Amino acid sequence: MLKKHESVAYELLRPEQVREIRAKSPIAYIPAGSLEWHGFQNPLGTDGLKAHAICCEAALRHGGVVLPPFYQGLLGKGWGPLGWGGYTLGYNKEGTFESAILGICRALVAAKWRVIVGVTGHDVPEQRAAMARAIRKATRNSRGSGGFALMEGDLHRADRKIPYHMDHAGAWETSCMMHAYPDKVRLHSLRSRKKTPGDDLDIRGPEGIGGRNPLKYASARLGRRIIERMGDLIGARARAMLLGRRKLYT
Repeated sequence: MLKKHESVAYELLRPEQVREIRAKSPIAYIPAGSLEWHGFQNPLGTDGLKAHAICCEAALRHGGVVLPPFYQGLLGKGWGPLGWGGYTLGYNKEGTFESAILGICRALVAAKWRVIVGVTGHDVPEQRAAMARAIRKATRNSRGSGGFALMEGDLHRADRKIPYHMDHAGAWETSCMMHAYPDKVRLHSLRSRKKTPGDDLDIRGPEGIGGRNPLKYASARLGRRIIERMGDLIGARARAMLLGRRKLYT
């Protein structure tokens, strides 16, 4: 975790710090991911870790707190390239995942957080949909609360500074990790395999990477751009919802 993100990480805050943040910006972010193969170079929890970093940027820029990453996402059993299966750990039924997120959301509503934002770094539409349903159920009968769920890159439009989209262990994800968790990325572990000569990689290939080749296109600089921009976009939407709903309960 980046040092600056500690100031909005719920588990690291003292009660008076949480109370002060909630009084100003009662926004709570739930980052979700998966525990699965993310190339030879990235940790298994990449999805949740980068989603957490993005949520922290959102909170720093637009207010709120960020819960610890929820890693047990919707996954296939034992996915991985040939010879590297068996590292995937997650919920394989939408109902199980949704129930877990629903419990978190209800606790947040009871604690008077007015806007709940679910952000999944695992680019599976079913996971986003399950989070959205959980947020709706938890806030349906509450006075003034609401929220939304999205994938971390849903609001992004590619341009010269960030020409890529969400991927699987490619330039997008690897860059995010190089910025937020530089000591956890080992590009040499991928480079030493000598199997990644192309620009675009197929997730079904021997590296289990889908997207632009991280050996050619990933960088900590790009990762910072992605995390800061996605955080700003998501945080701005959360702030707008808060300001719109504040009329209902002030």
